[in-house]
Amino acid sequence: MKFSLLYKHYNEDVKEPDEPLSEHMSNTLYDLSIDKAVDYFCRNKESYTYFLEVLKIPLKTADEIKYRQDILMDFISLPKLLDDLRLIFKSYDSLQSDWHEMHSSIYMYGVPSTSRGILDSTYDSLKITAGFARNTVSYFRSIQDAIEKYEVKSEGLLGIKAFCAEMSENESLDEISQIASYFLRDTIDAYEFKVRTLTDDTLTIRSSSLTETVELENRSLGNSIKKLFGSIGKNKSATDDIPEIDMGEFHLEDARSILSEALYELYTVLSGITGHIYEFFRGLSGELSFYDTGLKYCRFLSSAQLPMCLPHMLPPEENMFKANELYDMQLILEGLTNEKIVLNNIRIEKKTEGLLFRGPNTSGKTALLRAIGTAQIFAQAGLPVCASAASMSIRNAVFTQFSSSEKEFNAGDVAGRFEGEVQEVAGILDDLVPYSLILLNETFQTTSYAEGAQGIAHILEVLPNTSAKYVFVTRLTQLFDWFDPAKVSMMEFGGSGDNAYKIAMIER
Repeated sequence: MKFSLLYKHYNEDVKEPDEPLSEHMSNTLYDLSIDKAVDYFCRNKESYTYFLEVLKIPLKTADEIKYRQDILMDFISLPKLLDDLRLIFKSYDSLQSDWHEMHSSIYMYGVPSTSRGILDSTYDSLKITAGFARNTVSYFRSIQDAIEKYEVKSEGLLGIKAFCAEMSENESLDEISQIASYFLRDTIDAYEFKVRTLTDDTLTIRSSSLTETVELENRSLGNSIKKLFGSIGKNKSATDDIPEIDMGEFHLEDARSILSEALYELYTVLSGITGHIYEFFRGLSGELSFYDTGLKYCRFLSSAQLPMCLPHMLPPEENMFKANELYDMQLILEGLTNEKIVLNNIRIEKKTEGLLFRGPNTSGKTALLRAIGTAQIFAQAGLPVCASAASMSIRNAVFTQFSSSEKEFNAGDVAGRFEGEVQEVAGILDDLVPYSLILLNETFQTTSYAEGAQGIAHILEVLPNTSAKYVFVTRLTQLFDWFDPAKVSMMEFGGSGDNAYKIAMIER
């Protein structure tokens, strides 16, 4: 069992992007300049990297997206809770690494060769693990107390709160803390041990274990506790005919070996069960850094006095995208005020195969294309989008191809740039999945006009066969005469002044 604040139905596979779609997503984030924008909101390099990795794995169901949206809304209304939990889980995530580091330091100079050295090392390992166990168990109460101070509403935070409350009252965990507390003294010489040994027919000792420790029963943690601990520490009844032998009757070396084996057995079991419990909340500090960045993003849009909304998400089969007063947040980062940013309405209906945009240079074509792509990616990350209202279908992938003229190429290398664009488009077609969104910016315009128009026209005609939608910003005006306006929406940027950034339907 593992809790997650990013995934309602968590499993390790969900955090691994599909190959080769992950490579395309990296390219998409670069083309849309999302990587540059995110850098503005992140606290440090670690949170920046983590945030981008989450964006590369779009959520694919509406309930997963709502799960994340609701948690973000809790943190927006309760920012102090986010700060409290970030501190707790940052400390929590360091527990295991500190445990491993301290355990490694025991053998800094190699494995001891004497029986006394082995015994001391075994006890030191047990003592360190006992501290790890007690600290891990104590966090359930700390997390519960932190969340109970606030009126949370999201399923994710309420689930963690209820679980911590249950675990805080769990008697088995109390017993783990009690066992751990037995082994927190400085040296092994502070103890007296009673050890039970198992011998074979030749009186060779096959195993040994400590006696008179607290018995762990199978309670609300389920079979995992009982399975991990087995019969370790279970007291035999007084009627059991088990002879007690004074350890002094053995050779000292043998006595140390027997005790060392008994302590190692307890160390192994305590490590296993604590590691099992630790997994419940491992990694939540990274997930909270995602919400920390998301919260800064929301505050940024709010301070700019521009609209934002949580979009209504629809299944892929609805195959649509609608946004009112959509804009590109990059324009704010570039220094434009809200009075200078033009808001546009975008409609891609289910029956629409794609959108064609045209307009003069610096009219805002690329900015609008970025706004559409960023809205789709942020929506499937559970984040607000830059619009006053939005409804969109979930996309299985978002692909981009931005003209080589938009990138860094050697001047005059037209043939090389066109070949590169052909390879990029071919890569998209090879990896295309149903219900994708393809964003094309001035594609095939580094070659002759006729070749570019014919080449891209054939590609756009094929895309609807996969239920994909495309948005194409182009100066290949011949395309606007070739396509059926009943299937392809055609729009242009026109006018002068601020109107140059406003889109209008091309009348046919």
